[in-house]
Amino acid sequence: MSGGALVEEYLNLYHQKLWEIAYENLIRTFFYPTTILLFVLFLIFWCIFFRKKWIILFISSYFFLFLFAIAAEYVNSYDKIMNSDSLYNSYFVGLLKRETVLPMLEKVDEIPIASVDRKLERKNIILLALSNPTYYDGLFNDTADFFTGGHIEGKLFLVALVGYEEKDGQWQSVDIRIAPGEEEKDFQKFSKVLHITRDGKEGETTIILELQKFYELKLRKEKNGHGPKL
Repeated sequence: MSGGALVEEYLNLYHQKLWEIAYENLIRTFFYPTTILLFVLFLIFWCIFFRKKWIILFISSYFFLFLFAIAAEYVNSYDKIMNSDSLYNSYFVGLLKRETVLPMLEKVDEIPIASVDRKLERKNIILLALSNPTYYDGLFNDTADFFTGGHIEGKLFLVALVGYEEKDGQWQSVDIRIAPGEEEKDFQKFSKVLHITRDGKEGETTIILELQKFYELKLRKEKNGHGPKL
């Protein structure tokens, strides 16, 4: 599969995770139990002191405000998430994690593994890592903090290294498969093979460098008798 196909499929999932981060913070703002409780208390207060006048209007306005917030978040985030020149589509897109996946790998031999093309076998996987889409610029990060005591900044999805090409000690390309999340069920949803080359794009080069670093670390740990198989 060509590098161009990688950009489309990998980036589609990456962008999906960024949108999920933005909108989950919005939903936490409007529909977290604390927020609902405060709104109900406000309605009770209004009923006690001002009777039931305008109650229907207040309830309707809350949902109209929610719809407005959806549109506002879309306008705020679209250029940041979808613009190819955005920082989120250059350096950040290639950032991976290795250490956070290790606890899961303690039982990886017990987890069924499969791909959409039914061609992936456990022996094909050289190592597993996690892509770490992170979004800091959502409109509702602060309000989610206020009402819930925290907000979502990152989402994860699985990356399986299944091949690489090396020249003079530097990896020139990698073959990977990606899965839509990090849960056990996602191990049965790996994509077709995606081919990434060092064609000058910062995000793709970062993915290759990260995977080579993880692989070399894995070899050192195995040499010392430590570390998981994947």
